[in-house]
Amino acid sequence: MKINSFSNPIVKNYSNNPANISISEKMNAQATGYEVGTKNSEDAKNLLNTAEGTLNNVADSLNRMRELAVNAKNGILTDDDKVIIQDEINSIKNEINDSLKNTEFNTIELFNDFSGNVQTGPNANQGQIMHIENTSLKNLGLENFNVMNEFDIEDIDQAIERINETRTEIGTQTNALDHTIRENNVSRENILASENKLGDDFEKEIMELKKNQIVEMYSIQMQMERMNNDQKNNMGILDTLV
Repeated sequence: MKINSFSNPIVKNYSNNPANISISEKMNAQATGYEVGTKNSEDAKNLLNTAEGTLNNVADSLNRMRELAVNAKNGILTDDDKVIIQDEINSIKNEINDSLKNTEFNTIELFNDFSGNVQTGPNANQGQIMHIENTSLKNLGLENFNVMNEFDIEDIDQAIERINETRTEIGTQTNALDHTIRENNVSRENILASENKLGDDFEKEIMELKKNQIVEMYSIQMQMERMNNDQKNNMGILDTLV
């Protein structure tokens, strides 16, 4: 017995299931959104790391400046000695000023009261505000620091503390971005896994339908063969009666 071949009316995609099309497209959009959000977060981290690198150098310079100021408090130093110390302090101040003024990321001045919103995920409410305090030699209170005059080492200590506070804020923002990147990667993997499962479930439906169609075709052909045999038998009986 031969079972006639038949064409499968279902194409191996979601064209026969509009609901699956909608779900799949939404999943793709979400997965892409998480991927872009991760890239945005990594760019933001690079910006913050650039600022942190500058502040680390500034902190080292301030510590050296404090060391010189403590040395200048030595009562046995002459004015000439203090001039030498102040010359180095002036050089340090110029380096700090230039470093803070010229630190940029994608042409953005980072220490000129920078603020920006980073879209960290696919949805409108998934973002992180970044902010870096306005930081300059003047804001640190050291623009006119001079050991040739009356000076207070506490001024340098306060500047160091302010730098440390800014670095702590940057570290907190960086940690938040790290957390977001990890969450985005997990969410994206879960979405892709769910989308694959959706496709697998659809494939199972197709295979089940094929199986049912084959059984149905087999049943129809069996019925047709029985009908043909019955007809032949009936004709044989008639022939014997004639």
